[in-house]
Amino acid sequence: MRNRSRSSLSPLLWLALAIGTGPAIAAAAAPDCTVALWGDSILHGGFGASLTNRIEEPPAAALKRIRPAWKIADYSTPGDSAHKRLPTFVLQPMPARVVVLQYGINDAGNGYRYEPALRGMVDYVQAAGKTSIVTGLSQVKADRLPLRDGYDAAARRVAQEEGVLFADWGAARFDIADMVDDIHPRQPYSTRLVERLVLALDQVAPECARPAGQG
Repeated sequence: MRNRSRSSLSPLLWLALAIGTGPAIAAAAAPDCTVALWGDSILHGGFGASLTNRIEEPPAAALKRIRPAWKIADYSTPGDSAHKRLPTFVLQPMPARVVVLQYGINDAGNGYRYEPALRGMVDYVQAAGKTSIVTGLSQVKADRLPLRDGYDAAARRVAQEEGVLFADWGAARFDIADMVDDIHPRQPYSTRLVERLVLALDQVAPECARPAGQG
């Protein structure tokens, strides 16, 4: 078969090819760095009785500073729990590539059935074709939340059995001086929790891991 040279194609045809393929190539090259944050006041950066109380750099803002490529939708709600959130969560669209699930503190405080609720959330995210990250529970002051360790173990178990990443918030360095109260972190501890989440996000999408200040 005789090969046609570039010069044998009309300029209009070359223009049509360029217009038709250019945006597709650009779209294919752009990574999907979308993440949705679902959780309670710890992920919200809140504390105290007022919903307006937040630390200076809440987790969503800290995440954006550390990994600016991520586009973040923050659905965290003070006082929320997996048990209470599940019925409406499974009715939500899941447009983000990664869904962070940070629950358990309020479940533990109220003795809710945390594990089946968390598992239901993970299953829903997976059914939508998205990636879950389960954070586990942050640390609290001694004896403040007797069920904390058991619920943290349940979060780890769900992550392992469902095959999703576990961002081990319980392993972040903890100092009671870094607490606003018995439950809620001050800025330094909150930032360390976000850094644990960043490690998990980097595993999911290394292409989104460009640090701040780098082009």
